[in-house]
Amino acid sequence: MLARIPLGVPVVQHGAVAPPSTRTALVVAGWLGCAGVQLTLWAAVPDRVDGDNLLVTLVALAPTVLLGTVLALRRPDSPVGPALTGLAALPALTFALEATGAAVGGDLGAALAAGAWVHLVTGFGLLCQAFPDGLLPRRRWRLLPGVFLGVAVALQVLLGLTAAGVLELTAPQLLPGYAALLVALAASVAPLVLRFRRGPARVRRQVGWLALGAVCVPVLLATGWGLQLVGVPVGLAYLPVLAALLLAVPASVAVAVLRHDLLDVDRLLGQTAAWLATAVTAAAVFAAGVWATVRLVPGQDTATGAAVGAFLAAIGLLPLHRRALAVAGRVLDPERTVLHARLRTWVHDVRDGRADAAGVTAMLRALLDDPDLDLLLRSPDGEGWVSPAGEPVPGPADDDPGLIPLRSAGVAIGVLRLGRTGTRRLRRAREAVVELQLPLELARLQVGLRTALTAVQDSRARLVGAAAAERVRLERDLHDGAQTDLLAIGMALRRLARDGDLPPGGTAELDGAVRGIEQVVAELRRLAHGVRPARLDDGLVAAVLDLAAAGPLPVEVVAEGVDEAGPVSEARTTTAYFVVAEALANTYKHAGAARAAVRLEQVDGRLRVQVRDDGVGGAGSATVLRTVRDRVLAVGGRLAVDSPAGAGTTVIAEL
Repeated sequence: MLARIPLGVPVVQHGAVAPPSTRTALVVAGWLGCAGVQLTLWAAVPDRVDGDNLLVTLVALAPTVLLGTVLALRRPDSPVGPALTGLAALPALTFALEATGAAVGGDLGAALAAGAWVHLVTGFGLLCQAFPDGLLPRRRWRLLPGVFLGVAVALQVLLGLTAAGVLELTAPQLLPGYAALLVALAASVAPLVLRFRRGPARVRRQVGWLALGAVCVPVLLATGWGLQLVGVPVGLAYLPVLAALLLAVPASVAVAVLRHDLLDVDRLLGQTAAWLATAVTAAAVFAAGVWATVRLVPGQDTATGAAVGAFLAAIGLLPLHRRALAVAGRVLDPERTVLHARLRTWVHDVRDGRADAAGVTAMLRALLDDPDLDLLLRSPDGEGWVSPAGEPVPGPADDDPGLIPLRSAGVAIGVLRLGRTGTRRLRRAREAVVELQLPLELARLQVGLRTALTAVQDSRARLVGAAAAERVRLERDLHDGAQTDLLAIGMALRRLARDGDLPPGGTAELDGAVRGIEQVVAELRRLAHGVRPARLDDGLVAAVLDLAAAGPLPVEVVAEGVDEAGPVSEARTTTAYFVVAEALANTYKHAGAARAAVRLEQVDGRLRVQVRDDGVGGAGSATVLRTVRDRVLAVGGRLAVDSPAGAGTTVIAEL
């Protein structure tokens, strides 16, 4: 079981250990020394020493040494620089030992050259133990390099003694030694597994890069052993291993240390692991099909078995690869797997009505761990930008590197603006946008619908206000025009009746004419008051107080902030008055109440009217105050009726 070790900070090396820069210099000197030994021996006995190995040491290993030196200079406190140069120096040691063995000859030369190949992989094991922050801070892990080197040297000595004739061991008898080296190599990978599982995001991505470059090394090493056992020359058998160590591993290590966020390495690693698992399993199915056909079915040849094996492998290839991708994603790329799972769940919730598409911005901020992320949608009128909630927002800058365009059916509908950018973040955000096509389109449609509804409500409110203003103008015209003229005529007639020389009975006719004029004035006033209640001349609160005082029941009136908040529009004042009047009328007629209460409030631009009684209740909200409900809706308000049986009735209007 892996020890529980806190990760996330550079590990401090214990003991008297040379600094990384000094170790890098020593390793480079060792590489040059091995190259010098090969060059000297090749010059002395060119017929025995292979010049190709010298060429590999000087040319093929030089880029790895150069990368290790660059890392040591760029990251002087990191142990990766000397470990990477060791990845090149140890193969150089292998070639130097082989050259020395070839030059010396005899049993001693055979002993030196036979097991030298183990150092082709020891550098990789040491790199895994030190990458990316050094040895883990526990005693058992600090012993790992010594154990690994001990197993490698022991196998080298065992192979050397066997080649020299000191020990008589066959190839099957040497298999435990090979297995021990493979186990030691696997143990060297254990610190990487621990760092990948428990380290922070940066360390996990760095380990992912190394794993991506090194995943082929154990496979190629096992393949090289198999080729060697069947008689393939050592140099040719282990050439793929050397190529992987010289090209893939150094490049991935350099990218991991200097540019770990260059690509979405977790996804690449998952796809590579899924491909390997699929390939190995398909090969196993193919081999099992061939064996079963040839061995178990009499009279069948190898060609038939190959056809059956290929058929079986082809049938399971696609579902196997999908399953391998899913498993690799959960293990090697859990963040992306969780991201897509939560995105799909949220999309289903939006589709089923359990979530609001307007919350897409908050959801993306949480999933992408970017509190400064913004979702900007184009305004329905094509001018300006709005948030998913419909609020106007500033437009994006053209040179912003964190912009991801949003399109629907080929039409640009907005942009996603990231607060923190990076290649990996941009790729994850683009994947999220693809998953969120439905909520994004719904959010855009909701913005357009809200805008249209707001325009309709504003238009309706303007019409109601214009009608109210027209009623006020009509009342004033009647008061200042016809009513004034009629009153003046009446007064003149009375003066004539009082002072003029009229025939007998003329006074009575004049009095009748004046009474007719007064009736016309009263009728004009009645008509004008039917358009707008006369009580509203002194304000809404005064009108409600007069209305409450004129009723048969005691009515308590409470007003908060109505007069202090500034003048209320004519349309809202008239509507509020009719709400109170109609609600009190219903209370007087149907509620059987003993008391009633009226409450007027104006807060944040809203006029709230509440009428409550202690009557029998049970009024249906669909049929109560139908006319008043239409008035309230006409000014963009809301009307609610709460009338439980036996608990009174409460009418609430918000304008």
